[in-house]
Amino acid sequence: MSATQLGKELLALCHEHHLEMKRNKSFSNGDGGATQVIVYACTAPDCDVHYNVSRGYFILNQNGNGNEWDQTPKVKCSLDGAPMYLAEIDLEKRAFRLWRCPQCGANITNEEGLVGLASMNTQDVVGKSEAQP
Repeated sequence: MSATQLGKELLALCHEHHLEMKRNKSFSNGDGGATQVIVYACTAPDCDVHYNVSRGYFILNQNGNGNEWDQTPKVKCSLDGAPMYLAEIDLEKRAFRLWRCPQCGANITNEEGLVGLASMNTQDVVGKSEAQP
């Protein structure tokens, strides 16, 4: 079940500032009318970085629209193709990044690749995740 179906709040970090992003509700005018979408926004002053589970990271331009030419990370889950969010960094290992899938809960790091699924017992240990069946 997806994070959006559960109404579960994600602990997404801004990829630029590494601050926890704040959950906001926004409205989108699609073909079927206005629909409510959960969007996470960076809490740093003047930061336009946002994340949502269907689109991933994006930057708002001056008009308040998503910029298609932004320089945001495009990390996709290898299991379901969902855009992953930055869930953890390690201050001692500055290059370490843990990405999490909002749909299936899988984790991926820039060091180890796929390391766990939501259906497994996942234990975070000092910036690393070890999956135990």
